Amino acid sequence: MILHLLIASFFLLVGAEIRKELEHPKELVAPIFAALGGMVLPAVIFKIMQPDSEGWGATMPTDITLALAVLALLGKRIDPKLRLFILALAVADDFLSLIAIGIFYSGKLNLVTSASTIFAAIIGSLLPKKDLVIKYLTPWSFYVVTPVVIITHFPTHFSWDSTVSSYVIARVVGKVVGISLVAWLILKREMVGVGLLCGMGMTVSIVISDISVSGSELDSFHAGIYLASVISGLLGYFWLRVKA
Repeated sequence: MILHLLIASFFLLVGAEIRKELEHPKELVAPIFAALGGMVLPAVIFKIMQPDSEGWGATMPTDITLALAVLALLGKRIDPKLRLFILALAVADDFLSLIAIGIFYSGKLNLVTSASTIFAAIIGSLLPKKDLVIKYLTPWSFYVVTPVVIITHFPTHFSWDSTVSSYVIARVVGKVVGISLVAWLILKREMVGVGLLCGMGMTVSIVISDISVSGSELDSFHAGIYLASVISGLLGYFWLRVKA
């Protein structure tokens, strides 16, 4: 129950972030299309490699807190506009992932899970004084929610099976190719580093995997989520550090 409440607070933040970003619709066009590219391609790659699995949705979301944490490590080396682009992309990514949950996984949702995801995000988007909500929930999500989710879902053992390898390939390769290709077509800018950072997906990916699969397959998904996030984070950090 406590874990569900923590996840609900994370999605309150997501909802508030979505509402804030929607106030600047013109600035969302490129991030939304880049987010779509970074969602569709990983899902397609995974579904091709694992046609019988229902967990393809877990390859789509980006973890806002982890991406911003890596950017914080890079400090002033990063253009502030790039940081805002990544934030907008991650918010669009989570928003579209929530829509995907509602459309493709509605039959598998229970009341508690729904309250922790879609309903919490809707409430977050309706809360007054969204800037205060974001101000106080951002450090809460970064220092409390994300670590608790990571620790409680940490795989008891890592076994490199076909599900893990399919997830890692779909996530790491699909995100960077999907995002950087769309960003290049729209902005004529190289966004490989952004695509790599967005390969990190923990909280929302874990929620979707818990909804869509079970048993040993769920253990493989958790392992894939952790490995893909570590690989993407390291590659994104070093790529952006070298470019900067």
